[in-house]
Amino acid sequence: MRLKADSLALALALAAAACSGDATPPAESIVAGPGADTPIEAVDGLVRAINEPDFVAASRLAVPDQAALASLAEGATFGAVAEALRQGDEEVAANFWSGFAQGAASFLTEDVVVTEDETFTQDDLQFHQLAVTPAAGESRSLLVRNADGYRVDLFASFGAGLSDKMIAPVERLLVTQTDDARLILARLQSIVPSLLAAARLPGTPGDVSQRLLALVEVITRVG
Repeated sequence: MRLKADSLALALALAAAACSGDATPPAESIVAGPGADTPIEAVDGLVRAINEPDFVAASRLAVPDQAALASLAEGATFGAVAEALRQGDEEVAANFWSGFAQGAASFLTEDVVVTEDETFTQDDLQFHQLAVTPAAGESRSLLVRNADGYRVDLFASFGAGLSDKMIAPVERLLVTQTDDARLILARLQSIVPSLLAAARLPGTPGDVSQRLLALVEVITRVG
């Protein structure tokens, strides 16, 4: 599946959605729930939730913690990110998908055909690459993995547009000696396989792969 320029634009829109102030938070706290039974059901369920719209349901179909970590790309404070990681980032994930629905044109916001392309392993994690084809438009890839049920991996799917905007915040984390910074850095280790999975997708441009690998280098830097 080729990574097109419009896919990069979509990923950048998703980064903004991660901490969008326009999305209306739910009146009550969102309770964490399990993912889907199969990779295809994860994407089909996400499409249904986005089109209903039911962003609470959609929030459960993102890998936990990833929406909170993605909000670093748009300047979320370390305190806000750490709080979401401690309390659960379901509300952030709901806002993420709400912003997605507003800015993603027809991708996942109309009838789509979902097919599984391939399955591969990166650092002991199994990723399922799914082709999502809207009625009008080109197919795009979503990567799904099992995290208490199948969920969309935000960094494997959209890391191309998030990576360059996260490098500077992660570099600041490395020199910030606070409990919040240490917590975020520890959780960032979990997205390294996702970023590597995004970098290895067929058709990923070389400059995009380099940005993804540059973020991996910063996350795994010692001292």
